[in-house]
Amino acid sequence: MELDISQKPIKTFLDSVDSVLNSNTFLLEFEIKTDNIKTDLLNFIRSDSFIRQISNQDIEREWFNMHDFDYKTKTYKIRKGSILKNKIELEIKEIENTKNEYLTAMLTGDTTKGRFNSFYSKEIEKEKAKTIVENLTSYLSLYSNWKLFYVEPNFLKNAVEIYSKDEELKYFEGDYGNDTATIILTKNNGYLLLTNGID
Repeated sequence: MELDISQKPIKTFLDSVDSVLNSNTFLLEFEIKTDNIKTDLLNFIRSDSFIRQISNQDIEREWFNMHDFDYKTKTYKIRKGSILKNKIELEIKEIENTKNEYLTAMLTGDTTKGRFNSFYSKEIEKEKAKTIVENLTSYLSLYSNWKLFYVEPNFLKNAVEIYSKDEELKYFEGDYGNDTATIILTKNNGYLLLTNGID
């Protein structure tokens, strides 16, 4: 299972979030196998699928933040270490009545809704942002019901903490970064949305 992020509704949303929040934004797909979202997310982030998807999107979007170029094989190889913190305590809360507004806030730079600073004033006009969000959620949910969950962004390593020399993989910025983790939950699948914008 791997999401095709080149599809227009996804690409437009991810590119827009990147621009507004100055972020490297990922959207990762995982299976819903239980009636406990915390269990399903934990199983996913500890799976090979998680690191494979995040690694592939890092290359596909031409960031190479998690890779080094191997001149012998002429390929990009993922850096050493684990992107996950050793101790993981997931904190998840459903955003019930303002799910569209929350995602729209990522594109309008609305800091009253979350860590959505647009450091370089790239905010998108609200009506356009709403359309981008509606196109994304309709595409992912096939026009059925969907839910939104906020995840405390404390399960991935960040740039301000000190790790051993072998721990070269980091994602969140920490401190004043636009560090967010959000789950879009549809009938059959979960989609983990990650942002890490920084000034």
